[in-house]
Amino acid sequence: MKKDFKYREIPYNYTSFSDREIILRYFDEETADLIDTLRSQRVTGRSAKLLFEIFGDLFIVDRNPYIFNDYLEDPKKQRRLKRLHEVRLDTIVKASNDNPLVMKLVEKTEILDREFFAGFATEKRLRRKIFHVLKSCTARGNVQFTAFHKVAHATDATDWRVEYPTVVVYPDAVEEIPALIRAARKLGLSVIPRGGGTGLTGGAVPVRRNTMVINTEKLNRISAIEIEKVGGRGVPVIGVEAGAVTEDVIDFCEHNGYIFATDPTSAWASTIGGNIAENAGGKKCVMWGTAIDNLFSFTIVDAQGRVLEVRRRDHPHRKILPGDTVVFDVYRLEGGKSVPLKTISLLGTEIRKKGLGKDITNKALKGLPGVQKEGGDGIITTARFVLYHPFAHCKTICLEFFGSNLINASKAIVDIMNTFEHDAVVFLTALEHFDEKYVLAINYRNKSKRNAIPKAVLLVDIESNNEELLASACERVIRLVEPYNTEGIVAADEKERALFWQDRKNLGAIARHTNAFKLNEDVVIPLEKLPLFADFIEKLNLQKEFENNIRIIDEVERFLSEAKLTQGADFSAARIDAYTGSLKKVRELYRSYVENFDRPAGEELGGSGAETVFKLIQDGVITIQFDDEVITHFAITFHGYEELLDRFSAVVQNERKRKIIIATHMHAGDGNVHVNIPVHSNDYLMMREADETAGVIMRETVRMGGVISGEHGIGLTKLRFIDDGVLEGYRQYKLENDPDDLFNPGKLSADFPQSRIYTPSFNLLELEAFILKATDLETLSTSIAPCVRCGKCKSVCNTHYPCGTMFYNPRNKILGVGLIMEAVLYDAQTSTSLSFRNFEKLREISDHCTMCHRCQVPCPVKIDFGNITLDIRELMVQRKKSQFKAATQFTIFFLRRRGYYINKIMRVLIFRLGYGAQRLGYYLNRPFSRITAAVAPGIAGFLAGRFPRTGQKSLRERLRLKGTNSFYSFENPDMPVKKSVVYFPGCGSERMFPEISIAVIALLYNAGIRVVIPPEFICCGYPMLANGMIEQADMRSYENRVLFHRIADTTGYMDIEHIIVSCGTCFEMLEKYEIENIFNGASIMDINEFIAREGFYGGVPAPRHPVLYHEPCHTPLRHLGYEKTFEKLFGASPVNIPNCCGEGGTLALSTPDISNTLRGRKKLNLLGLTRRSRVSVLTTCPSCVQGLCKINDEVSVKGRSLAVYAAERFLGRDWEKKFIQTVRKKGIERILF
Repeated sequence: MKKDFKYREIPYNYTSFSDREIILRYFDEETADLIDTLRSQRVTGRSAKLLFEIFGDLFIVDRNPYIFNDYLEDPKKQRRLKRLHEVRLDTIVKASNDNPLVMKLVEKTEILDREFFAGFATEKRLRRKIFHVLKSCTARGNVQFTAFHKVAHATDATDWRVEYPTVVVYPDAVEEIPALIRAARKLGLSVIPRGGGTGLTGGAVPVRRNTMVINTEKLNRISAIEIEKVGGRGVPVIGVEAGAVTEDVIDFCEHNGYIFATDPTSAWASTIGGNIAENAGGKKCVMWGTAIDNLFSFTIVDAQGRVLEVRRRDHPHRKILPGDTVVFDVYRLEGGKSVPLKTISLLGTEIRKKGLGKDITNKALKGLPGVQKEGGDGIITTARFVLYHPFAHCKTICLEFFGSNLINASKAIVDIMNTFEHDAVVFLTALEHFDEKYVLAINYRNKSKRNAIPKAVLLVDIESNNEELLASACERVIRLVEPYNTEGIVAADEKERALFWQDRKNLGAIARHTNAFKLNEDVVIPLEKLPLFADFIEKLNLQKEFENNIRIIDEVERFLSEAKLTQGADFSAARIDAYTGSLKKVRELYRSYVENFDRPAGEELGGSGAETVFKLIQDGVITIQFDDEVITHFAITFHGYEELLDRFSAVVQNERKRKIIIATHMHAGDGNVHVNIPVHSNDYLMMREADETAGVIMRETVRMGGVISGEHGIGLTKLRFIDDGVLEGYRQYKLENDPDDLFNPGKLSADFPQSRIYTPSFNLLELEAFILKATDLETLSTSIAPCVRCGKCKSVCNTHYPCGTMFYNPRNKILGVGLIMEAVLYDAQTSTSLSFRNFEKLREISDHCTMCHRCQVPCPVKIDFGNITLDIRELMVQRKKSQFKAATQFTIFFLRRRGYYINKIMRVLIFRLGYGAQRLGYYLNRPFSRITAAVAPGIAGFLAGRFPRTGQKSLRERLRLKGTNSFYSFENPDMPVKKSVVYFPGCGSERMFPEISIAVIALLYNAGIRVVIPPEFICCGYPMLANGMIEQADMRSYENRVLFHRIADTTGYMDIEHIIVSCGTCFEMLEKYEIENIFNGASIMDINEFIAREGFYGGVPAPRHPVLYHEPCHTPLRHLGYEKTFEKLFGASPVNIPNCCGEGGTLALSTPDISNTLRGRKKLNLLGLTRRSRVSVLTTCPSCVQGLCKINDEVSVKGRSLAVYAAERFLGRDWEKKFIQTVRKKGIERILF
C-alpha cells in the first residue's frame, strides 16, 4: 500500500481527507483553486512542501486534542512552532519572485497562523471561565477538558468526526440539567446530549466549535414497575432515567416478569434517551413497534432550560397502526405543577409511511418534542414505557437458504409475514436476516447438516401461550420455506436459542478487513418489494465485482506495457501481446455484461426468450471465470518470470482490496434493511465510490416507495438524501423551539457542508510503519485497528463505571490510543526527542485496566484489551517511561525472593508491621480524611481502606520445610493414594494468606491425594508481567519450568495428573508454561473445581443462609464455573456480587485512586444485596481476599478464600490445628533432586 500523493501531499494527515478538503477546512474555494493553480506551476516544489507542512501542523494540532493540549501547556513549544512557521513563510516569499498569487496565499496563511496561535490563549481563558460557571451546576470532577474525554465524545460508532467538544460534562442527577443548559447559553456554548455513543449516522458528533457535550450515562436509575389505569385497564409501566442502558432495562423487566419492547440491536450500550431521540427499535419492533409506540410519557429540558413533560393520551397498549390517531399532551413542569402547553395529534401514517414497518424521516412530527429529533431540541432526562406480559412459550427457528441468489430469502420473509398476519394465537415476535457476506465475516457455523455456505440466514422468533399450536406453527414455517432451497432448524432449548441469536450480535465483524471502517446505512423497503430489492443489491454487488475485475485488467495491462519496454531481449514481446490480447477480450465481455444486465440475453449466452443477462449469471448459466481467464492464465504464460509474477500478485491484491462490497442484514419483519459497505478510509477513490454507491441505494429505496432511515436517524451521513420538505419542516420547528440553535447545531440542516466530515485512517498510520517500529508502536497499532466502536465491551469492563466518572472502557481507550500514536508519530517527525507527555497518556490508559480479558468475549472482532494493556506496559518499561511506584517495586522485589529466611523476615516486616501501621493510619486518618484527600491524595488513597490482619506463619515455617535441592510430598498414610498432583501455591496463597495453601493441602491430604509442592517460595511471574517487566517475567517463567522439569523427572513414578492452583493469575501464567508437555498430559485446575469434580466430599448440609461470592477478574474456575462448583460442593449456588473488588494484584498499590473507585462500586453492590453491617464474602483469589477486606464503613466485609471455607465445612472448624499436628507426625516426604 502506498500513499497517494495525487490527493495527499499535506504531511501528518492520517485521515480520509484529501489535501483540498483540509484546505477548505480553513479557507474558501477561491483559495483552494489558487493553491491548485500554483501546484500546476511549480518547478522544484520546495515552497509547496513548506506551505503544506504549515497546513499539516495546523490540521493535526487542531484535530488531535493530545497534541493540542501538549502545545497548550507548553508555551515554549508554541513559540518554537510559531518561529518555524515564520521561517517557512519567509522562505516561500523569498522564492516567489514577487508572484502576486504566491504573495496573496502567504498573506492568507499568515492571518490563519495568527488566529491559530492566538487560539491557545483564548482556549485557556475559555476553560477557566467554563469551569468557574459549571462548578456551581455540578460536581467539579464532572467537568472534563482532558484529551481522553474529548476523544471519547468526538465520534460515535461510525468514527466520522468534524470537531472536538470544548468540554464534556457528566451530571450526577437529572435536576442538574436545567442549570447546565442555562449555563451553556450564558457561556455561548452549543449543547449536544450524548448517551452510549452507539449512533450510526454521526448524530451526536460535534460539528461546530464551542460545544458542550452532556453525557447522560450517570443518569441510569431504573424505578419500580407500576400499574397505570388506562381506559379501565391496568397497563404496566416502567420509569427510567435517560442514561439507563437499554439492556439493563430489558433485564430488569424480564426479571420482574415483563417485556421491554424497545430493543435496538445496540441494546448492550445504547441508552434510553438516545432510543427516544432516534425513535429506535429492534427485533421486537415487528410485534410491538419502536420507541414512539411504547412511550407512556417522558421529560425533556428545552433550550430555555424549562422542564417539559410529554404524555401520551389513552395508550392502547399495542403498536401504532396506520389508522390510529395518536395524541400527546405537552406540559411545563414548574414548582411541582404541570402547566399545559399544547396537544399534538398525529395520524398513524404521519408517524410511519403507510406500508412501512419503520420510518423516522418525519422529523417535525407536528411539533412533538424529543422524539426522533436526534438531540436537536433538548435533552431527554426521564421516560416511562409501557411493558408487555411475555408469552408462556417461545421458539427460535434458524432458516438457512442455499443456492445462487438472495431473492429466495426475501420471498420467504413475505410468506412468513403473511402467514402470521391474522393469527390471533401464535405471534411472530422477531424476524431477522443476514446475507452471505455476513455469513463469511462472522465465520458462521451451519446449524443444518448441509456443507455449503448459506446464501442467507433468517432467525425467527414465534411465541404463544399455546404450546401445541406453537409447535405446529414451527412445522408450518419450515414447510412454507422448503421450496426456497432452505433448511430449517428449531432451537431445542434456551441455551440453543441464545446460540442462534449470538450470530446476529456479531455482525459488526463485517468491517474487520478494512480496519473497522464502513458506511452503515439503514433503509426501509415495503415488504412486497423486498425480493426486488434483494435482486437490486445482488446486481449492484455483481456490477462492483465486474468493475473491480476490469480495474485489475487495466492495471495489469499498464504494468505489462512498461515491462515490455524495460525487459528487452530477456523478455518475449509476443508473449505479452498474446496475453494482453486475451485480457482485452475478457474486459470487453465484462463490460458488455454490465451494460446489458437488464436486457434479454441472446442464444450465444445461453438465453432463451426474455431471460436477462443478470438472471443467467444469477442462476449460474453464465459463469464468471476471472481466476482462470486472468490469474491462472498469467501464471502459466509467465512461468519462470518471478519478478513479473510478484508484481502481478501485488497488483491483483491491491486492486481486490478496493472492491466495493455491499452487505445486507435486516429487521426483516419491518422491511428495515441495513446496508453496510466496508471501505478503506485511506483510499480516497474507494471512499468516493462507496459514497456514490450508497447514493445509488438511497435513490433506489425511494423509487421503490421506501424511506432512507428506519432507526439510525439522519445525522451527518444521510443529510443529502432527505427530502427538502422534511428539512424545512424541521427548520420551522427549530425556529419555534430552539431559535438560537443551542442544541446539536448543524444537524438536519440543508446548508451543512458535507466536505467537513472525515474519519481517521489506521491504514495511513500503518504507512509510517518504519516510525511505528522505531517507536515500538507497530504491534499496538495492529492490535487496535479492527475495533468497530460498537461498545459491547462496556458492560463487561471493570473500568467503565459511569457513577464513578470512570469511562475507560476498551472502545474509548482504543480511540485514545489511536490519537496518542498519531501524537507520537508527529513528535518523531518534528522533534529531536519523543514527548514524555504522550507516553504518560498511554500509561493513564493502561492503568485503567484490570486485564481480566473479559472484553474479548463479546467483541465481534475479538480484541483483547488486557493483552493491549500488557503491550503498553511493556513499552513503558522498555522506553523507561513507566512511573516509579515505591510500593509496587518493593512488592515485586519481595515476590522475587525465594529463600526461607528472607521470606520469614519479610513476613514480619510487611504483613505484621507494615499492615499494622497501615491499619493504625486508617483509624487515625478517618476524622481528617477529607483534609488528607485535598492535601495529599496519594496518602488518602492508600489509607482509604483498612488492610486485613495477616502475617501468620506459612506452612514451610510451621513444618520447617527448607532447602533449595529438595521438594516435598504430602501423603496420607491411612488412605490409599487415589491420585497424585503438584500444588503450585503462588505468592498470595503462601505468603500473604498462608492459611489458603494450608487449606488446599489439607483438603487434598484428607481426600487421599498425594500432593507435591515445589521447593522454596516461588512466584509464577504474573506480577512482573502485569507491570510490563516482560524480561523478568520470562526469566521467572524459564526458571520455574526448569524446576518443573526436574520435579517431573524425579516423580515420574507418581503419574502426576493435575497441577493444582488456588489463584487465577497463577492459572493464567502456568498456561504459558505448557504444563502438559512437562507432566505428561497433566492439566491445570483450581483446588475447588478439583474436589468438586472428583466428588471427594459430600453429605454436608447446604448453608443456612445464602453464601455471598465474589468472582475474581482472573477466575481460576475455568472448567465448571462458580455455580456448578458451589452446587457440587455445598448443594446450593451462591449470590454473586458483580464487578471488581479493586485490588487487581498490584493495582491497589500502583493506582489507589482507581482501586478505591472500583471498590466503592463493589460496596454499593453489596449494600444492594444485604442489610447486614458485617458480611463474609467468599472468593477464589488471594488478592481479592485482601481487596474485599478493605471494604469498610457502611458495610464491613471479611474476605475469605473458598478453599479455607471448604476446609472448615468438610474438615471441621479446628481443621488447621489437626492437620498440622497430623503431618508433623506422619505424611511428609522430602525428595532430593
